[in-house]
Amino acid sequence: MNNIKFQVSGFKFQVVHAINRIAGLILFVLLSSTVHAQDSLSVYLQLAGKNNPSVKAAFSQYLAALEKVPQVGSLPDPQGSLDFFLKPMELLNGNQVGSVSLMQMFPWFGTLKLAKDEASLMAKAQFSLFQESKAALFYNVKTSWYQLAKYKRGIALINQNIALLESIEKLALVKFQSPAGSSSGSGSSSGSGMQGTPSATANSGGMGGMNSQPAASGQTQSGMSAGTSGGMGSKPTGLADVLQVRMEILDQKNQLLLLKDQLKTEEANFNSLLNRDQNSAIEIPDSLKMETLSVSALAVADSILSNNPMLAMLDAEEQAYSAMADKARKMGLPMVGVGVNYMVIQKQAGNMSMMNGSDMVMPMLNFTIPIYRKKYTAMQKEANYLQESTILKSDEMKNMLLLEYRQLVQNYSDAERRVELHKEQSDLANRTANLLLAGFTSTGTDFEEILRIQYKVLEYGLKHIEAVADYNTAVAKAEKLMNTVNY
Repeated sequence: MNNIKFQVSGFKFQVVHAINRIAGLILFVLLSSTVHAQDSLSVYLQLAGKNNPSVKAAFSQYLAALEKVPQVGSLPDPQGSLDFFLKPMELLNGNQVGSVSLMQMFPWFGTLKLAKDEASLMAKAQFSLFQESKAALFYNVKTSWYQLAKYKRGIALINQNIALLESIEKLALVKFQSPAGSSSGSGSSSGSGMQGTPSATANSGGMGGMNSQPAASGQTQSGMSAGTSGGMGSKPTGLADVLQVRMEILDQKNQLLLLKDQLKTEEANFNSLLNRDQNSAIEIPDSLKMETLSVSALAVADSILSNNPMLAMLDAEEQAYSAMADKARKMGLPMVGVGVNYMVIQKQAGNMSMMNGSDMVMPMLNFTIPIYRKKYTAMQKEANYLQESTILKSDEMKNMLLLEYRQLVQNYSDAERRVELHKEQSDLANRTANLLLAGFTSTGTDFEEILRIQYKVLEYGLKHIEAVADYNTAVAKAEKLMNTVNY
């Protein structure tokens, strides 16, 4: 019997030691951070910027808009003509065989410059759209990255919790199968009779709620009740403990499979953002550190209004439509054409004129007469309406951005509070679990409380991971709105 007790005690020590080690690993996973993982994120951001089809398409549209500038800033093509006569025309100085003419039209002064300004501003607006597309891509990459880290750390945490529960299961199984565990309560109760405390007798038997009342009727009856409680009541109670912990392990394994499926889905999403095969390997961090804002939370609003790409796009469009209105006004003024006409003259027989057979050069000047004013008036009104619409869109965009800023501050502050809260709760839950495990090892009580607290350890650990991911996502959202991405 002493040998059995020694073996059980040694096994209990090994199990408790393993539990403490696993709990320490859980705490390490929750609080540690790796710089290497952040370096990997910078590499992935650069890959996304180079390979993402949406960003590349937006940049191609910007390059196409730049090509508009030389198109609208050039003079109209010169007009040339070549005339010849089937039968030469007789003139005083000879016979005209044909003529060659060339004409260049010039828009009113400043029209071409305004057209170039309009096209340049539209290209600037397109560049702002490219920046918005890039900022949105980087935000999506960062958000997906934080989700991947959350899932991976959650999987590691659940795996460690399952290992801890399996150790607790072994400990409960040893207590259930050990004759020392069942005889200790019986022996102490029958040996001491009424001298032992009722609470100790009840705890050793595991059925104190039912056997504590008969203790007042007599010493013999108390001893019989305690003996029955210790000898017969402990095994069903111990078996229930084993079954309870096995049910908890099954729940944890089901949650583990769910997290693994979510991780696979998020990996496919991350790879699609990088425009590569969805099964490509990703270097996911084992831990996640909290990012920091490049400016204070109060200065984010001013930075958004100064740097947001959508506001910059609308501002460029407003200036472009203003130039468009001025261009329409100048297009209503006459265009001037300058040219030359060269006539080929053939000598006439018998013509004694000194200019007989001399070719003639005739300068030409012509101009347009824009008398149909409706189209030019309509062009100016169109530009003014578009400019007014853009101003209103800019005001609406500012309101939306300020609302997003308010929501951002709320999410940022909430995540910051939850990080600290769940970190402290996780520490307290771990300490409580260790104390309860120590008490269960020595007395065999409070097993259900151990499972409840162990579930809290896992819950607070997962919530802490989620809070860190939400915090970093809020920082990434602020960087997107401010158009400032930190690699």
